[in-house]
Amino acid sequence: MRRLLYRIPLLVILVVLSPLTYAQISAPGRDWSDTTKYKTGTIQDSIFVFFSTPSSPKKGALKAKYSDGSTSNFQWYKYDPTKPLASRFVSFATENGVTESSLTNLDKGGYKVIMTRTSDLAVDSSSCWVFIDSVKITSLNVDNRCDFLEIVTNTLPTKLSIINFSVFSYWDFKSSTSYHRPIDGLSRDYFKDIVWQSSNPQIPVSSISSLILTIVPAPLYDSKYSITITNPFGRVLSGETSLLQAIAAKADFDLYVDKDGNNTWTSGDNGEAPLRLKFDTKSINADSIYWQIINDVELFKKGGDSIIWREGYLTANGLGIIPDDKLLPGTFNVEHIAVKVLSGCRDTMSVYVEVDSSFIKPDAIPNVFSPNGDGVNDYFVVKDIENNTASIKSFKISVLSRQGMLVYSYSGNAKEWKGWDGKMNGSKRDAPEGIYFFIIEAKGWDDKSFKRGAYKGFFYLYRGN
Repeated sequence: MRRLLYRIPLLVILVVLSPLTYAQISAPGRDWSDTTKYKTGTIQDSIFVFFSTPSSPKKGALKAKYSDGSTSNFQWYKYDPTKPLASRFVSFATENGVTESSLTNLDKGGYKVIMTRTSDLAVDSSSCWVFIDSVKITSLNVDNRCDFLEIVTNTLPTKLSIINFSVFSYWDFKSSTSYHRPIDGLSRDYFKDIVWQSSNPQIPVSSISSLILTIVPAPLYDSKYSITITNPFGRVLSGETSLLQAIAAKADFDLYVDKDGNNTWTSGDNGEAPLRLKFDTKSINADSIYWQIINDVELFKKGGDSIIWREGYLTANGLGIIPDDKLLPGTFNVEHIAVKVLSGCRDTMSVYVEVDSSFIKPDAIPNVFSPNGDGVNDYFVVKDIENNTASIKSFKISVLSRQGMLVYSYSGNAKEWKGWDGKMNGSKRDAPEGIYFFIIEAKGWDDKSFKRGAYKGFFYLYRGN
């Protein structure tokens, strides 16, 4: 009984003073590490990644030991997913009677070490995954065309190979013995973070994370293009093209019309006949430019040329271009063509110009006026003549008394007609109050005639004095 009392305190002291020891595995020289994401269980393994480049080749390295440096025997195994499930860990190295065991020149894969402490034959194990990241950008292939630019990034291994051949995938060997689940997130996410940049800020690039950059339409400015790939391990791969010459051309121009025929140019695409046009090129990356005016369909059917005007210029001379031809009523397609001579690329911009058909609005012809000098309705004239007559080539108005005597006439530009002031044949003698007849004879630039129906009628002259 007394011997038992002496032993109990001694046992307690040994337990308290004995350090807590454990097996550990590390990867000297590794560039990145994390833990696995096994779907089953709570215990995860380490993942060690080594970055290998042509200038600095590297393979995997592992070291195992007890935390207290105990002398042990080490048995190393490598995971082989092609073997039957029960025998997938294959022994390949043994080291006995040492405090630590190191392996170098390791390929990617799953590794396990079983450590037996020689002092008390305690057995522990530790496992991990090793990956060698030797992915590199081998080339940037450029397809530079008139309508698009495409740059394809080639890598070794390829993106498809990394995914299909599980380059950075591992197996959940902590799961049940019936199935080791493959976990391929690192492989699938390898090219998830990709950024393209252009050295020319005038060229926008896509924000889509892809190994292929496509710019549509093709860029109009010279630029270098670079790609940056940041993989899940924080490793950055980058590549850059040489300076790529822009081969595409973009047609663009400003169109002006002279609506009043007095060299007053305003921006627009419509007006009355005969309408004059003026062009200023704004084309980009073009050596030569052309304009052509395609005839109205109906005028072409009547025997007109399909193209009524065409001229070409050097781009630097393409400002203030005024065609000799004036446009008649109709719809005309104005085409501006920009050409990059060296590449043969060209671009066309089209604008449709509407030239008003001729008209005189009958309801704008008054049926009464009062030339009494009060400033109100003192002239017999088409109301708002600027807007109620259009594209009139010739204009004549005659005013007759009830007896058929001509008391007033005008022939000339309809928009310049100031109206009849109620004087007899341009004299200072007032025409008497009463009913008068008018006859308008006009012809539009589209050969439309105005001389019947509403363009013959009567009105009342009333002075009200």
